[in-house]
Amino acid sequence: MTETILIVDDNLDNVTLLDKVLGKAGYRTLKAYNGEEAVKLTSENKPDLILLDIMMPVMDGFTACKIIKKDDSTKHIPILMLTAKQEIPDKIKGLEIGADDYITKPFDFRELLARIKSRLKLVREHQRNVSQVRHRALSRMVAGMEHEIRNPVVSIGGFARRMLDAFPDDDRKKEYARVILKETERIERMIKESGALHGLPKGQQAEVDIHSLIDEALAQTADLSKQRRALIERHYNYNLPSVFLNHDNMLVALTQLVSNALEAIDDGGKLLIRTSPDDTGLKIEISDNGHGIKEQELKRIFDPFFTSKRSGAGMGLPLTREIIDSFQGTITIENRPDGRGVRVTVTLPSSKRGGAPSNLSL
Repeated sequence: MTETILIVDDNLDNVTLLDKVLGKAGYRTLKAYNGEEAVKLTSENKPDLILLDIMMPVMDGFTACKIIKKDDSTKHIPILMLTAKQEIPDKIKGLEIGADDYITKPFDFRELLARIKSRLKLVREHQRNVSQVRHRALSRMVAGMEHEIRNPVVSIGGFARRMLDAFPDDDRKKEYARVILKETERIERMIKESGALHGLPKGQQAEVDIHSLIDEALAQTADLSKQRRALIERHYNYNLPSVFLNHDNMLVALTQLVSNALEAIDDGGKLLIRTSPDDTGLKIEISDNGHGIKEQELKRIFDPFFTSKRSGAGMGLPLTREIIDSFQGTITIENRPDGRGVRVTVTLPSSKRGGAPSNLSL
């Protein structure tokens, strides 16, 4: 997902210049011209990082920083304070109220970009570690609850089916039984999907041709593709290195991503799959031209049980990320810049770099 940086400065020229530099570096930007606007935009948009000037009208940067860091929904957002002042007390005050870093004007843009990149990397690593711990705890919980929930749900579903058969069509209780059965079946699907968190095979890893694996995922989703009358384009770079992973687990992840993309497009929509080199190995991009994802949902898309669909447990993407993480890869999901659909980017390390990753362990 493209990271968003909020620029806060009362000097229009500074904001314009920072906007240009950050945009060229690939970041999305928001702009505020005083601390009050910064607090409002932060609350509404939850940017990934804030560049915050100190000396501003209406509300200064110190006050804005203090408010943002006291709010549980925004306190995790890193703040880099920008100021023309070089006095040590100002720096100490900023750090004491929660600022994460400090840079003095005039600054070198290369240094600023390096600090931003470093800070965002720390945030991503922290989020990834927290997510892995949370997913493993969830997996253990699901494993303990699965059997206890499954049995009563099966019983409820069985009695609901009997009620459907017993009541005449004009009896209102028949509709109640139909609702009970529908919700019971939804719980059964949730149990099945949730069980996948701890039910993945832990077989041997081996060197794999990623293009063959993608083709297998497309074959497994052929029926859905046919239903949607989807146009599938494959732009493969056959000069990519092989990757070292568990074939079956990665097939689960790729099949999930392709299925999601196909479900998102309209009848006759387009699905584009592209492979290319990456700094660590290779990159897979899966793009659709569907309706996209609401921005507020993008930040929660990997949360267990969160889903924008009307059915399903919301475990597909958490499971997919768990698999990709286990291969020391990365996955990002973002709306396409042209506003038409979603782009999923997966990176995987080459089998020639750093040896074999560890097996998936949940």
